[in-house]
Amino acid sequence: MSDFDYGPLQTYEVTWKSGHVERVQCHQITWHSRDTGLSRGVLGVQVTHDDRRVLMHGMVNGRWLLVLSAMEYDIRTIRLVTGGEEFAGERFDIAGGES
Repeated sequence: MSDFDYGPLQTYEVTWKSGHVERVQCHQITWHSRDTGLSRGVLGVQVTHDDRRVLMHGMVNGRWLLVLSAMEYDIRTIRLVTGGEEFAGERFDIAGGES
């Protein structure tokens, strides 16, 4: 159990290259590559987007968990949608109704 308050989980909409759209709740998104930094400097290794992995973590039931792990090239977009969206001056919540 952590003593740090991460606040509420944030909701992100992940659009996959396949066209599938899903919502993921997490506290943190990070990008990692197979390159450690040391190998880049010493060996001149080039890191491309094909080598990068997107990791989403969240505090769920008092435990810090990996919520999603995917290759960056499989994802088209990631959007924060916790607060809803605004279209033409009208505010909509994430459930799709006007607020």
